[in-house]
Amino acid sequence: MKRVLIKLSLPSLILLFISADRAADKILISEVHFLEGIYKHQDKLITGEIIDYYENDVLKFTYSALQGKLHGGAIEYYEDGHTRSERNYTYNKLFGQFTEYFENGDIKLQFNVGLNAYGKGELLTDVKIAKANHKLKDYDEATLIFIDKKGNETSTSEEISILSQSHFKIVDKKGKVLFQH
Repeated sequence: MKRVLIKLSLPSLILLFISADRAADKILISEVHFLEGIYKHQDKLITGEIIDYYENDVLKFTYSALQGKLHGGAIEYYEDGHTRSERNYTYNKLFGQFTEYFENGDIKLQFNVGLNAYGKGELLTDVKIAKANHKLKDYDEATLIFIDKKGNETSTSEEISILSQSHFKIVDKKGKVLFQH
């Protein structure tokens, strides 16, 4: 009977330690190295969360990573702790539902991110953008284009770091800017 308990407990303990180790992987963005689409910490691929804080110690953002790539949910916060945006990644590619909020909690913009637009951004569907009085205007399709610090357009979320993904514009099929951040 003791052997059965020992055999059952050893795998359980190993699983517990592995789970605890993975849950504890929260790495500050200042300790992260990003090169060629890969996030590393101390020369190891990151599996866990990449986080940052405001000066007032309020969480600024948390991005899930799996083997060096953004994978899973990402949440950004305002300095008062309210949610600023929620998005998802699949192996570094922004994919699925993206929602950004005003500080009062109203939706600022919302869309679904699909395929890459062949070096010209990310294709969006079900786009909703707040206009006057926070009233949402619907657009069937649009394109999300990231903008670097110099004002140049970048091709896709897969190639740029978390810190470079906060500047973007959304354009319609004719190239008219619908929203710029």
